Amino acid sequence: MRRIDPLPSYTEKSEEYLKIIEEGLPDIGAPQKDILILGAGMAGLVTGYLLKQAGHKVTIIEGNDRIGGRVHTIRKPFSEGNYFEAGAMRIPSHHVLTLSWINKWSLSINSFITSTPNDLLFVNGQLVRRYQYEEDPAILKFPLLEDEKGKTAEQLLQEAVSSFVDLYRKSNEQQRELLRRNFDQYSMTTFLRNNPIGRTLSTHAIHKIQTLLGIEGFPSLSFLDTLLNIVNTIFMEDVSFYEIEGGNDRLPYSFYPDLEEDIYLNHVVKKIIQHDKGVEVITDGPQSIHSFQGDYVITTIPFSVFQFIEVEPYHSIRYEKWKAIRTLPYVSSVKVGLEFDKKFWEEDGMLGGKLITDLPTQFMYYPSQGIGKPGPGVLLGSYSWGENARLWEAMSDEERVEYALTFISRIHGPKAEHTFLAGTSYNWGQNRFSGGCFSLYGPYQATTYPEIITMPEQRIHFAGEHTSFMHAWIEGAVESGIRAALEVHQLTE
Repeated sequence: MRRIDPLPSYTEKSEEYLKIIEEGLPDIGAPQKDILILGAGMAGLVTGYLLKQAGHKVTIIEGNDRIGGRVHTIRKPFSEGNYFEAGAMRIPSHHVLTLSWINKWSLSINSFITSTPNDLLFVNGQLVRRYQYEEDPAILKFPLLEDEKGKTAEQLLQEAVSSFVDLYRKSNEQQRELLRRNFDQYSMTTFLRNNPIGRTLSTHAIHKIQTLLGIEGFPSLSFLDTLLNIVNTIFMEDVSFYEIEGGNDRLPYSFYPDLEEDIYLNHVVKKIIQHDKGVEVITDGPQSIHSFQGDYVITTIPFSVFQFIEVEPYHSIRYEKWKAIRTLPYVSSVKVGLEFDKKFWEEDGMLGGKLITDLPTQFMYYPSQGIGKPGPGVLLGSYSWGENARLWEAMSDEERVEYALTFISRIHGPKAEHTFLAGTSYNWGQNRFSGGCFSLYGPYQATTYPEIITMPEQRIHFAGEHTSFMHAWIEGAVESGIRAALEVHQLTE
């Protein structure tokens, strides 16, 4: 499948934004402003860095005890030098803004090996290699219709969406907008079951796609958003992936030396008060209630969490924005990291790549770094999202580790338990500062929400991956941070 360009407004801005990363915000003679930035994730750090470099006073307020947001590398309880990515774990090759920041900070990157012919699939009780499955897709024993048999999940999905994709690729922006409006009503499942312009699939074929391509966890969410941001990035032939040597959190921490004095950690935002001439943010700080004063606020707080913040006057945020804040869906995610004193998976032919299963573990990723080197290694022992992640939420950390280890032992044998050293898990749905792993539109949201979500509300401006055209990726956070910085920088009041 060839990747399509779903983001003309983003691609039109990319050259301008790349220039801003290299040279800073343009000097337009705008007055210096005192700006309060809520959140020290990637969007907040990008915004704060650019505005500070342009001469503005920035204050970054973060509820967590760390920076980075959903770029979160966990190093304990693992051996020195080992870690696993609880948050963003890979950077697509076409995410030019993120890669530009990586280059700016002179960070080294590795290839993230997302898939190989030796990938393992354990589905419907069958354990096979990817190359075996691609040679004989019926090997996984899905009860498909006659004309669906002998096709991989990727082939079935391509047949279903190719008519839409071809039409979208050949359309100009005005025609694409009309297509988005006409197809905004569909969830991924309803589109595949009731395809108005292409192949309609059986329920078993849809289940095969959902299971093997990882979209089982959010079948009721927007067809457009799932296709353009998830399927269009992960499963297209011309996309490769990278990871940052030493952990992806080296990217947010590269901003830290320039912003350290401006960041207030452990400050939970409780209230935003809009005045005629400024704005006030009330926080519950480490020792007491604190008040921050500024000219403008840029909030990068996910809407799932922003709902708990009191805004005065209430109607200083319009009804449509409040509706978006309260109804934008967030996808849960749970990851389990496991360390072993020996990389036994390499003996089994797993040099990077993944295991896919229809069990709760869903996806397991084998490390791309340190292949062939002796010593301990860390597996992403389970990566589940959406409805699948909810299966893990009631478990303790110890129970998650135990279940993931038991499953790995089913695949690789007793050597997994014999070499196990330590493990931990992370649940984004229970993180009070994110309220989920990433946002995805629901039906009837993809055409109306983008403009509503990004629109300033008097002195409050909005950034974060949920305000971008690229949900679920660092690139969306970076793009939104540059947009918001430019937006406030250009204000002449």
